[in-house]
Amino acid sequence: MTTGNDSPIYAPRLEAGSLLPARQVHVLSREPVRRLEAPRAWQFVGRAREVERLRGLLAGDGVPVVVRQVVHGMGGVGKSELVRHYAHAHQDRYPVAWWITADSPQNLQQGLAGLAGAIHPPVALVGDAARAAEWALEWLQAHPGWLVVLDNVEDPGDVRECLNRLSAGHVVITTRRDVYWPNLATLALPVLGKRPALELMRGIIGQSQPVGPSEVADLEVIAAELGYLPLALEQAAAYMHQQRCSPARYLRQLQAQPAWAHARFPHGGDAERIMARLWQRHLQALQEQDRIDGLASEHLLRVLACYAPDDVPRTLLGDNPADDQEVDAEESDWEEALGVLASYSMITRVELDDAETISMHRLFHSVIRNGLDYDDPRQHAARQSALTWLEQALPPDPDVNVDGWPVWRDLMPHLDALTSCHRQGSEPPTLGKALNHAVIFTLAQGQPQRAHHLASQALAITEAAYGPDDPDVATALGNLATSFCDLGQPGEAVPLFERALAITEAAYGPDHPDVAIRLGNLASSFRALGRPGEAVPLEQRALAITETAYGPDHPDVAIRLGNLASSFCALGRPGEAVPLFERALAITETAYGPDHPDVAIRLGNLAVSFCALGRPGEAVPLEQRALAITETAYGPDHPDVATLLGNLASSFRALGRPGEAVPLEQRALAITEVAYGGSVQSTCNSVLIGSIERLGPDDWPRER
Repeated sequence: MTTGNDSPIYAPRLEAGSLLPARQVHVLSREPVRRLEAPRAWQFVGRAREVERLRGLLAGDGVPVVVRQVVHGMGGVGKSELVRHYAHAHQDRYPVAWWITADSPQNLQQGLAGLAGAIHPPVALVGDAARAAEWALEWLQAHPGWLVVLDNVEDPGDVRECLNRLSAGHVVITTRRDVYWPNLATLALPVLGKRPALELMRGIIGQSQPVGPSEVADLEVIAAELGYLPLALEQAAAYMHQQRCSPARYLRQLQAQPAWAHARFPHGGDAERIMARLWQRHLQALQEQDRIDGLASEHLLRVLACYAPDDVPRTLLGDNPADDQEVDAEESDWEEALGVLASYSMITRVELDDAETISMHRLFHSVIRNGLDYDDPRQHAARQSALTWLEQALPPDPDVNVDGWPVWRDLMPHLDALTSCHRQGSEPPTLGKALNHAVIFTLAQGQPQRAHHLASQALAITEAAYGPDDPDVATALGNLATSFCDLGQPGEAVPLFERALAITEAAYGPDHPDVAIRLGNLASSFRALGRPGEAVPLEQRALAITETAYGPDHPDVAIRLGNLASSFCALGRPGEAVPLFERALAITETAYGPDHPDVAIRLGNLAVSFCALGRPGEAVPLEQRALAITETAYGPDHPDVATLLGNLASSFRALGRPGEAVPLEQRALAITEVAYGGSVQSTCNSVLIGSIERLGPDDWPRER
């Protein structure tokens, strides 16, 4: 390879306009021919290993010389900056070093023509860019020892002819495209690590203001919010530096107005390099790719931005666009569209245990969500697709379908993100239905506070869509009321349950199964308020309606029996409760099998009635079995586990075995304090499991 120590090169005298064949121009001038972009970053940190690797790949380091190198990564990660630093650090080894912005075939041709004119000035007088570019390629092929950077290449096909004709010297390509680059070595450039990201920001901000320990904590959050993307970190830090803006203030603005923050750049900075512009260039590239290939990758990207940025299950993405959209894509096209998005480093695909997930860089996710016009029909179509696909992916019956719970856990962050995508007051009613189902799931998981928030959203959406007297509003009212009961506020629940009952009776008549649901809910709240005498007639009526509608062995009948038995226990009549609990247990085991969480509820309640009858010895094995089922279903830290631990401890104490009771009580207290706050006091009194309206699809109406 020719190095900077070779003989000086000079050009012969030629008449203006006369050209020598490229292979005959062996010498140029006594000065090197160079056009290299100067480094732009305020601080260049965290890339020493990558620069050294690039140097090693180009120099060989004992292996055959790599003359064609691709540096790829997402926009803003610093690909061009890395190559700029390499080129300036090692420019003395190249008598010819030339930078070409090669984002289109036309710009590549112009860049090569400029190189030809710099090597042999008469070429510039020809005025024919194609001829000049051809001359440059002939010269490069005939002479070693040069560096040509092709920056921001979009398509391998755009540079294929150029690369095929060159066999000496060094070509370095930067690109966003992680695709097949035949016969080229590739270097993937990731985002910065946490420490260099902080170093970058502190270095810029520290030029104008001190950065203390409290500021560092805020910078850590900012860096995480920006996904450790160098360009975004530099943009934010430069703005803070110039505006004398504290990290705390910038963080508040970033979280409250992300679109504003993504569009800020310091005076005198490069507006073309801010993140909002970078996203627009990505979008334009996708639109062009879709136009050529007939795909819908732009639509798919907008849909993905409606979900949470991380771990979107591949199964969540629908096989086809929503029915009301004019997006021409078949099932196989989604796979190809995902490939296009991955090739632009807009998404990352991870496959683990035969399950694929998709993630989007947090910053691009935020820019897309917050930087586009909410009323754009394409955004509306994306939200509609995202909601349709999510509805299709949510497992049914989240209260009793235990096998579906892992899927629910995976999808809840995406439901939350999709909800936040909608402007308040403009949410579609189908979103309210999805949120109602989510309330049922979160209550089953012992998360009453989260359930309450979801139920409040669902009620507002449903009432705005259908008016105050629609049966779906009664469902939402019942869900919200139940969350109050689970939060220990049954007094707040009663008027909601009463209103839900009135709506349902008016809509369906007095003997409809949904009326039984409302009666049972209202009765549960009365019992929780210490008014079981008012609960009994409501539960008796609910039981009669349910048995008439579904027959005596339906799971809904088991819940009506259990609720009525709980009220008898509360009235001090456990003898009347036992046969009801036993019948409820038999129905539930037959319907769901021996290991279902609802079976644990029935076992626990039957055990409580035995304790009330002074028969704790019969209660213990029931409580132990109920505890084992509940821990398996919900995990060791669920509030129902705490209740069962307390009940089992009470039985041990009644049997004169306090040594076995104490560790159970201690564990129950710890679980309860975590779940409900440190002010909760331990209790050894037996508690009926599930008596406050968290018992299944009958108590949680399914949306129609």
